[in-house]
Parts: sequence; C-alpha cells; structure tokens
Amino acid sequence: MTERDGRNSVGPNIMTFFGARRARQTRVFRPSPSIWERFSSAIQDYRVLTLVLVALLAILLLIIAVQSWRPGFAFREGQVWATGVQSRVEFEIENTLATNQDRARARANARLVFVQDNDVWNVLESTFKNDLTAVANAQGLSDVSPDVISGFQLDLEIPGDVEKGTVTENRFARVRTALFESDMTIGDRLNQMGIEFSQLLSGVRGVGILDDAARAEIGLPVDELIPQRLIEVVNPSGEPVSYNLLVDVSLEDQLRETGSIGSAWVSLPNLQQIGPAVHAWLADRLVGQLSYSESMTEERRREAVEKVTVQYEAFPAGRILVTAGTQIDKTHLAVLNEEHMAHELQLTFAQRLVRIAGSALMLTVMVILFGVHLFRSEPHLLEETGQLLAFVLICGAAVFLGCLLSRDPWRAEALPLLAAVMIVAIVHNQMLAILTAFCLSLLISMSTVSDVGHFAVLMTLCFTLIIPLRSVSSRLTVIKLGFILAAVAFSAVWGISLVGSPDFPDGWRNTATLIVGLKFAFWSLVCCYVVGGSLPFIESAFGIVTDISLLELTDVSHPLLQELARRAPGTYNHSISVATIGEAAADAIGANGLLVRVGAYFHDIGKMLKPEYFIENMAAGEENPHDNLAPAMSALIIIGHVKDGFEMAEQHNLPRRLIDFIEQHHGTTLVEYFYREAASRADEDHRTDADESTFRYPGPRPQSKEAGVMMLADAVESASRTLSEPAPKRIQSLVNEITLKRVLDGQFDECGLTMIEIRTVQESLVKTLTAVHHGRIKYPGQKKA
Repeated sequence: MTERDGRNSVGPNIMTFFGARRARQTRVFRPSPSIWERFSSAIQDYRVLTLVLVALLAILLLIIAVQSWRPGFAFREGQVWATGVQSRVEFEIENTLATNQDRARARANARLVFVQDNDVWNVLESTFKNDLTAVANAQGLSDVSPDVISGFQLDLEIPGDVEKGTVTENRFARVRTALFESDMTIGDRLNQMGIEFSQLLSGVRGVGILDDAARAEIGLPVDELIPQRLIEVVNPSGEPVSYNLLVDVSLEDQLRETGSIGSAWVSLPNLQQIGPAVHAWLADRLVGQLSYSESMTEERRREAVEKVTVQYEAFPAGRILVTAGTQIDKTHLAVLNEEHMAHELQLTFAQRLVRIAGSALMLTVMVILFGVHLFRSEPHLLEETGQLLAFVLICGAAVFLGCLLSRDPWRAEALPLLAAVMIVAIVHNQMLAILTAFCLSLLISMSTVSDVGHFAVLMTLCFTLIIPLRSVSSRLTVIKLGFILAAVAFSAVWGISLVGSPDFPDGWRNTATLIVGLKFAFWSLVCCYVVGGSLPFIESAFGIVTDISLLELTDVSHPLLQELARRAPGTYNHSISVATIGEAAADAIGANGLLVRVGAYFHDIGKMLKPEYFIENMAAGEENPHDNLAPAMSALIIIGHVKDGFEMAEQHNLPRRLIDFIEQHHGTTLVEYFYREAASRADEDHRTDADESTFRYPGPRPQSKEAGVMMLADAVESASRTLSEPAPKRIQSLVNEITLKRVLDGQFDECGLTMIEIRTVQESLVKTLTAVHHGRIKYPGQKKA
C-alpha cells in the first residue's frame, strides 16, 4: 500500500474526543450572472424568442385594432352629454335642406327633350296638296271624302256679312270660290297654294311643332307645362338640334298671329284666302313631328341635379354643438361626425406618432401583465405556440370588430367581444376568460365611447356569459344562455343609462335608450346562436372536446366500440367498468367525470388487434400464448396496445383529449409480471439483470387530473378481479397499495393531482369497487360453484 493509499484508508478513521474528524470540503465561488448575461442567455433560447415575437405581434395587432393613430369618436345616438360639446376646430357641414331644395328646383326646371321627325313635313305637304285637289275636283260636299271634310272642316257653316254683301254658306263653298276666282288655271292655282304652304311651314321646320296629342302624352302636371318651360329638340340620333321654349313649338301658339305660322300669312296672299281652313287642317293633320323622350329628359334632370352647388353651413371653433343635458339625436350626430373628421384631418404626423406611442406603451404593459398571468397560471398555453397565436388573433379580431361595429346604427360591439370570451371559456378555462374579458372590454370601451358605464355593461355581459360555461352539456344550454344574456343586456344598458343621466326627464322610458338596449340584447342572442352552431368547428380548430361531443361519443354504437365488443369482449367489459368507477372518482374531486367516462371507453381499443394475448379475453382452460414467448416479447406485445390504440384513434378522428387517455393511461409504469419473469430467468442463466427500460410503457405520464384518475381506475379495476374474496378491507388495501406504487414511481408528478385529491380518489374507488363486489345472500339449496 502506498503512502497516499494509507492516508486515504486510515485518515477518515482517526477518532477525536468529539468524534470522527470530517474531511474539509472545498468551496468553489461562482459569481451570480449579471443582468446582461441573463438577457444574452434568454435571447438565445428559441422558446423565449418565440414568446417575445408573439407578444410583439399581439401589441401590433391591438394597435391596428384600436386604430391608435386616430382620435376616437365617443358620441352615440341616445347619449345625454351632461357638460355639452364645443367645436374644437372650424369646419363646415352640408346644408342638406337648402341643397335639396336647389336640387328639386333644378330637377323641376330641367329641359324637356323632344325627338324630331323631319319626314313628317314631306308627308304633310304632299297630303295637303292632294286634299286641296280633292276639294277642287268635287262638285259638291258629298263628293269629298270624310277625312278631307274633317280636316278642313268643310261642313262648317259660316255666317254671312251684310255690310260685305255675303250670305251664310259652308266652308266648302268658300274654299272652292277661293280656288276658282283667280285668273290662273286650277292647276297653277293649286301649285301656287302648295308652294305657299311650304313657305308657311318654313319658319317652324328647324324648330319643330308639338301637336296637342303629343303634348298630352308628356304626363307632367299642367302647372309644369308653362309656355316658358325650357325644351331641347334632338334628331333621331340624339344630337341636339335647337334649344327653345315650349311656346316656340306649340302648334296652338304658333297658329296665333304672334306665332311663326300666324305671322306668315301676310306674305302668302293666295293661301291667306283659305287661312281658317288651313288652320283647321294643320291642327288635324300635323301629328308626330315632335315626340316626348322620357329617358332623355330624365338624363337631363340628373345632369341638372349634379350641377347644383352643395350649400354649406359654417361652424367656427368654440361653437356649442350640443348643449348641456341634451340627448344626442341623428342631427347632432351628423354635425359631431363632421367636426370629428375635420379635427382628425388637422392632426399632424407628430401628433399621430404621439398617440401611437401612448397606445403602444399602455398595450405593452397590458400584454406583459397578461403574460405574467399566463406564466404563473397557464404555462401550458405558453408552450403551445399554435394555441397562443390563435388566442392572440381572436383577441385582435374581437377588438377590431368591436371598434368597427360600435358605431350607429349597428351598436354591435358586444357581438365580437362575447364571441371571443365564449370561445376562450370553452377552449381554455373560466379564469382566463374573465381576464380576457376585462382586457378586451377595457380596450373597446376606451377606443370607442370612453365611458365607464359602457365598460360596466360589457363586463356585466361577459360575467353573465362566463359563469354558466364551466361545462357545455348541450347546445340547448348555449341557446338558453343566449336568452338570459339578452335579458341581462337590456337591463344593464337601461340601468346604466338611468344612473348616468338621473336628471334627464322621463329617462326610464326614453325611446333611444330602449332601442340601444334592444340592440345589445339582439346581438347577445345572435352571439350565442352563432357560437353554439359553430362548436364543432371550434372543437376541430382548437383540438378540444366539449361535453356535447363527449355525450355523442358515449353512444356504444360507435364503430370502434362495436368492433372492440366483437373482437375483445373481456376488454370491452373492463372498459365499461373502468368508466363507471373512474367517472365517480373524477366527480369526487371536481374533475370532468364525463371526460373520464368516455376516455375509459376508448383507452384499450388497441387490444382488439391481439385480443388473445390479454388475460381478460382468455377463456378458462385455454392455453396462454405467453407461455411460448420470451418475457421481453410478451412485454412488447402488451406495451404495443398503446401504440395500436393511438393509431386507430387517429384513423377514426377521435378528439385529441381522448387520444391523450390512450397514450397516458399507463404512463411510464413497469410491466411487473414479465419484468420479474425476465429477471428470474436471468438469475438462472447467471446473466445480468433484465433491462428495466425494456419493460416500461413509453408514456407520457398523465398530463391532466382526468388522466391521473383514469390510470388509478384502470389499475385497481384490473387488480380487483384477482381477489378471490373481495372484502372491503382487502379492496381498500389493494387500492392503497397500487396508489402508493404510482405515487412513488412519480406517475402523478405532471398531472396536477394533490395528495388530498389522490386520497379522495382512493376513497371513491374503494367505495365503488366495494359496491360492485358486494356480497349476496345464499339461498336455501344453492350449491357452491
């Protein structure tokens, strides 16, 4: 032995008066890391960087959602502004009444459009000459056609003039006399009158003539068809021909002495002799030369209205827009909105940056505080980046839509807020939903009306919504909640209005307040209907399962359960028993018993692929297939049912929460029987001990209270079947033993179960198993099995 070895072996055994001397321990001084070192270490961790990026995204989304670069518009219809409102800037607003009056006058005075047909003139001249020839050729009135008679009014009796020596005769005679009393031949006479007829119409050819029938078809009131009414004459292509007054084209007016036709008789001596007859003929035969165009007239009216200059009313800065104690109506709202836009336009870029910086600072503090809460109470949410991003997007969308829909006439800010809070309560928990409701209600209220009463209404609605959402057992529950929420919304809006304006007369029956209350009630009801109908999509998107889906999965007609009952009836009965005792135990600690029951139904579906290797499916006297296998192979088959069940669950699209039960119901426990068998064989073969990791389930350990309860229920139900005499004491001892093993093995370290809750679960399991294995009365003559 060397000197060093001697010191090492003897030194520790030297005894002193006070006992053995202890070896001196070397202490190493390690300085605590500086703040910069901690920061450098943190930014190199991708998880920290991910959370920082998500936080920055949340701040950016909320800045955009509240539109922090714009001042908020705090006025709503029905509000009573106790202090009054003054104009901050000079602005002008359209005088709608004066503008509409000008537009109405412009529309009424717009030109009437008539389309000219010049072919009428040629037809008219030809017809006039033919009719006049027919009169010349007739020996008597009976030889003239009725059309010619009515045109010239040839049967009209003309009284005689004593002073001139004329006698009473009809117009036919007068016209014939005028035709034949000339020195010209009748043919030349007719030609001359035809030429003068063309000259008679020459003054109105370019302007046009509107006959009485066409004038009656215009369809305008008589007071609008005044002689000075402006008109426009266009050709068939729509091109303007002339702009005149209605009197310039009216046949009646043109036949007068002051008209174009009436004033032309002086230069037409031959035609003047039968002037009255020509007047009558023109009135009868001049038809369709001008026709009224409704479509083109309407177009001219639109053009006239568009040319009207908008009338504005100027409002100087400092002018009272709403007097104190006045309720804001639609007129006030229009003026306030114009003043708000004028004020916003005058904001400089620097002022907008200051607003953005202030909002960013407030939102940063809010996001940090919210993150601290998540770090302490919801750490799993921080670990799931996808869920965290979805939460941030939901909050951003709720604030954006809430601010957008808060304006009149919608007043629907409650709809996106309540929808977001309801989703958070269903997907996560009530505590997170309450904190979310507080933050979102504060942001929406401060970004819109900046009123504490409005914030109180929103928070009241959120609390009313969150409290009953501890579990959603049916869609009818959500619908019933909608009606309750609607009643609370109406009452809250009405009550806050009365508290906020106690001096307003008849505030309790104010129509505007009642309408706002009804709007809030309606949108609250719509929210519950929309979210209730969208629950399947919410469950699929967030990977959650509600009590509604759980109740649907309790149906034993599910294909997986049917197949399990057919292939592995023993496993099926075991699953039903585990569901019964597990649900009672979960309910005893306030966990989701329904989730445990459904999870128990499906937790062993992987056994149906190799049912003969599991003891509960073996018939009495049947050869055990494990007798011909190595312990490691047997353990591999037993452990493999977890992986098989996981794959089958994914193929049948079971919810993630149920798949967790399949993965976690054995945790990382040891397959003790085959491990001991392998260890004994190793001793016989003088080999090293069996590798324990080979005989352990892959896990993970239970991650929820429900999964922890499931693990205990599964273990004790299987073990209780091995008891020959399941007395209550033996059952209690068995449950305590299995629980202690699981606790010492660390299986409950990650599921959140406390020792008190584990003790409560034990008591529930003992109570339920004792009831299952209760004794029965032995009837007389009954033989022992």
